[in-house]
Amino acid sequence: MRFSRFAIFSFLFVLLQSAVFGQVRSPLESLSIAPNYESHRISSYDRNGYNADWISIEPGETRVLAEIDGPGAITHFWNTISAEPYYSRMLIMRFYWDGQAMPSVEVPLGDFFGVGHGLNIPFHSFVMDNSSEGRARNCYWYMPFKKSAKVTVTHEGFNKVRSFYYYIDYRSFKTIPDDSLYFHAQYRQAVPNPAVDIKGKNIDGKTNYLLMETTGRGQYVGTIQSVQINQDGWYGEGDDMFFVDGAETPTMTGTGTEDYFNDAWGFRPFDYLYHGVTLWEGYKKGNRGTAYKWHIFDPVAFTKSLRATIEHGHANDRQDDFYTVAFWYQTLPSPEPPAMPNVMNRLPDEGQLYAERTLIGKEITTHLQEKRLDAALARVQEVIDTAERADEYGYWSLRKGFLLKQTGKLAEAKKAFDAALEKSQKEDKYSEWDAGSIHWTAERECPVLADKKKARLYAFGDDTYEIFLDGKSIGQGGGGDQIGDFEIALSRGKHTLAVKAVNRSGAAGLAIQLSHIRGYELTDETWKVSETEAPKWNEKKFNASAWKNAAPSGTLGEAPWNSMRQPFAFLAPILTAKAIWTPDGAKDNQTVYFRKEFQVK
Repeated sequence: MRFSRFAIFSFLFVLLQSAVFGQVRSPLESLSIAPNYESHRISSYDRNGYNADWISIEPGETRVLAEIDGPGAITHFWNTISAEPYYSRMLIMRFYWDGQAMPSVEVPLGDFFGVGHGLNIPFHSFVMDNSSEGRARNCYWYMPFKKSAKVTVTHEGFNKVRSFYYYIDYRSFKTIPDDSLYFHAQYRQAVPNPAVDIKGKNIDGKTNYLLMETTGRGQYVGTIQSVQINQDGWYGEGDDMFFVDGAETPTMTGTGTEDYFNDAWGFRPFDYLYHGVTLWEGYKKGNRGTAYKWHIFDPVAFTKSLRATIEHGHANDRQDDFYTVAFWYQTLPSPEPPAMPNVMNRLPDEGQLYAERTLIGKEITTHLQEKRLDAALARVQEVIDTAERADEYGYWSLRKGFLLKQTGKLAEAKKAFDAALEKSQKEDKYSEWDAGSIHWTAERECPVLADKKKARLYAFGDDTYEIFLDGKSIGQGGGGDQIGDFEIALSRGKHTLAVKAVNRSGAAGLAIQLSHIRGYELTDETWKVSETEAPKWNEKKFNASAWKNAAPSGTLGEAPWNSMRQPFAFLAPILTAKAIWTPDGAKDNQTVYFRKEFQVK
């Protein structure tokens, strides 16, 4: 018979209680005792009663998630987020107790919930767990307060957080014990953690990596350590050292990093109730890992002060990147946290390449908006030539191919697309490099330059649309965060591309990019538009001379045409077609007709 992990741990928990208290008690026994509290929740639910149960956060914006009067205790915090890659290192969570100006918790969201490096990885533990491929995060630390609690999140990334869903469950009491301690969590990093030469002997721990330092009374309850390895080999010969109540030499000393995290003989991925390794890539330069240890049954008590440290390599002889979160309870006031490193310094190497790609992409968008195709192409080539690893998976080759094709350099464009196709075949375990999307797009563009009749059509419509080629329908689609992809046959000669677009409410836009062997046909101000349907309006022989010229309606990838939905989030910045609409502006329940005559030579 097979038992679930939870069942086994529950059974062990009952046995532990029996050993400690001399009697067997059910873990569910407390549920039969009348509560002395009221249950409450603050969440992101739609206050208007609809289904928009999220908040959005602009770059640089701080949102207050909860403000609660005490006495009380937060018991559960859940969230799931739709945002740009590495968002969990870009979003900073802060908790304030009893009106303090100083946050008692100040940690990047992902690191707080047990996974570093801005990644989404599922795992299960006693006080934290992540499900839905790591995208649904739960925290069960008990967080009491006497007067008030305030929870905020600050977005330090580059693109709007489209959807931040959350629950904060809490209890309100009439009173809480006078000796209740306050929950704390503090983020630190050393990038890199500098190696020192102390001749292999470390007695006082003065050059150790500092996990946290505080004064007051309390107990240390957990550590999350994320590391990026900067040289081949095992980084974990570092001992943990705790200095309690002003001790000059360690009060408690461990025997190695994996030993402190209750593992042995190096690391490998696993997740147990009180310790685990949520991420482990190996022992080579550039590999990353994250480990956690909860001191549930072995908290480190202090009455005056605590300094928690860990070596980086034996006697601090290694230089790797360290990112840590320390968890503890203590009396107020809270210690002042170290200055939060800026977002670029917090991101791992891959994250920094993503950030640079985002910023350079905005430069290229400006060049395209101002019709400086050569400048955009030169900027892409500069990145390929100078930025190490930037084109490792073919992203910039793909962008180069689109720009070369638009400027009529078809042979060079094919070489660029072929390079993108080849490079994007590499394994991309956490989808950090967009290898799948690069490969998917290159697979669509390469055949078009090799087949005289094959063409691809990318389409965006704010609501719904139907596309016609020479009077025949070739596809339908729509939705403000989706890009349609259609394969069509396109012979040489004159053609008419026509679109019926519906706008139900709010902003409206249409973007079409038709890719064929000679280049692209793009929506822009030369497209004709009418708000009145006419007989045979979508056919070649129709006379559209009385129709108006379309008006620009924004750029894909920027507000309001931005989304984290794939392939939209990937394709939108790459496509060069403008979003267009009628010059008379958008109206609710409006149908608009577009057409463009073009020739394939």
